[in-house]
Amino acid sequence: MVKNHPLSIIFCAVLAGCGGSSDKAEQQETVNVPLDSKFYGVWSTGPLVHVAISKDSITTFALDEERGCYESGLFQVNSSTESSLTATDIQSGERATSNFQLQGSDLIIEEDGYMLSFSKANSFNPYPGCENFYGVENVEVKLELSYLPSYITINRNAQKYGYVEYDYGINFDINENGVLDSGDISINVKHYKGAGDYTDNHEISIAELGSKIWTLLPQHQTDSIQSTTDSNEDNNTVQLTQTGNSLILSFDTNQSSLLAHISEDTPVQVSTYLSYPQPEPEVLEGWQDGPWNWSSKTHRDFLPEQGFTQPTLYPEMVIDDATTDLTEGESMWIDIKSVQFKFTK
Repeated sequence: MVKNHPLSIIFCAVLAGCGGSSDKAEQQETVNVPLDSKFYGVWSTGPLVHVAISKDSITTFALDEERGCYESGLFQVNSSTESSLTATDIQSGERATSNFQLQGSDLIIEEDGYMLSFSKANSFNPYPGCENFYGVENVEVKLELSYLPSYITINRNAQKYGYVEYDYGINFDINENGVLDSGDISINVKHYKGAGDYTDNHEISIAELGSKIWTLLPQHQTDSIQSTTDSNEDNNTVQLTQTGNSLILSFDTNQSSLLAHISEDTPVQVSTYLSYPQPEPEVLEGWQDGPWNWSSKTHRDFLPEQGFTQPTLYPEMVIDDATTDLTEGESMWIDIKSVQFKFTK
């Protein structure tokens, strides 16, 4: 296992997991009400340190200037009050309590007598990430569907502007708390109507839509999570190819600091979605499935149907799914048949 270099003293002093006291954590666990939402969001001390605070997790990012990469810390919330959180570092298992207060628009975080001031932060991209904790350098995912056509139609006239038309997602529960929330990563093949410089009713292959790394972060001072990516930055781009009925996605773990925590044991979930209002009745010759077979406006599938699973639980990390078991709709285009993971070290 690759051991990352220690974070800076300032960064370790910000939150739990860097020499925190387990005795102090046990004393706080008798009280458990949600942290006040006024403390939620992404905060920073400039470009060096960011912290993302939500009800169930804390995620920290620190720029290691010597190595020129971002470290990240993942903390599961064990207990809370309206102004404090007791959290456990998922890598070290160490636990400590952090206290929060607002001074004007700034957030003050205190731990073991050390205080640091943070300001509201805009979205940022923690790239490049430092080396993976487990020596993983590249991840490849092969998603097999019951059927994929050679091309699809995007920006359909029947679809509302700004709505998602296609979404194939590989979701990683990076912070291992059993939900897809702040501190997690999604790899998505996604298209919103109006996105890109495409004309209406444009025909395109799914692979040409491309794929991106999406980071889940808390919205400022609300109990909501948002997915963020930067479509203009090549470092968020995932290699995407289509082979028959399969989509193959490949990315390097240094493309996000959160990917330093990914391994064969990371809980995963696959989700697929298609929005296709007013399907055309014309049958296309040679196609196994198409709009003429659909009566539903939306189509969804999940693997597993609920929660997450781990690739290491399956032979050769191939997870099979029963076909025609869609959560909604009937399109074979999003009917998951199997998914295979490869972790290259």
